[in-house]
Amino acid sequence: MVAIFVAFMFVSLVLTDLAVEKWRVFRVAHSASARGSIAEAIDYQLENLCQVPDGVHLATQHIWVKPDPKGGLEIGADALIARAVGAAGRIILPKVGDEVRAGQALFRLEHEGSAVTIPSTFTGRITAVNTKLAEQPGLLSSDPYGDGWVCYLTPTHVEESRSSLRFGEQAVMWLESEFGRFSDFVFGQLSPDMALGVTSQDGGIPAAGCLNELGPSAWSAFEAKFLPKP
Repeated sequence: MVAIFVAFMFVSLVLTDLAVEKWRVFRVAHSASARGSIAEAIDYQLENLCQVPDGVHLATQHIWVKPDPKGGLEIGADALIARAVGAAGRIILPKVGDEVRAGQALFRLEHEGSAVTIPSTFTGRITAVNTKLAEQPGLLSSDPYGDGWVCYLTPTHVEESRSSLRFGEQAVMWLESEFGRFSDFVFGQLSPDMALGVTSQDGGIPAAGCLNELGPSAWSAFEAKFLPKP
């Protein structure tokens, strides 16, 4: 009986050990799969954010530019600004007829006491503005390349800013690298108790409107780092 009991205990221990080992293998595999899924989710999110519509050029000042057949330029904020600011509380638009020089303020985004000013890449005259943004400033973040357009400008010195424009695959690659810089910037601004509201759940690209959680000093630092004057 003792021999049978010992044998039974041995078999039980072996089976338990096998079960534990299978569970460990499952956990490792599941963890690796989860990490892979998170990485894929981040890549997918970044790919969507960095899609640039046909005919659109991106400028170093993070505005997009789309030439029209009459020689004018449709202008708006690119996906990085849309992601960083989120739904701005107020957008200060230029006025039709304004003469704007490259490097001067083109439009301004404000939210609860914080603000960034986006400089113009071009010298020219404002010929139209998107009045919808006055009542629906969230359009700039929800549809930056469509209904969130900001203004039309007729340039007078196109050649002065041509070198700062990116098109096609070059624009996509540049925007991806800028999102990488932006992630580094945001995490550098964080204190531990702020991380949850500012970062995405997957720990990758900062959440939409994350500058709103960081305060006015972060807005000023963002403007200095990402919105250089031509």
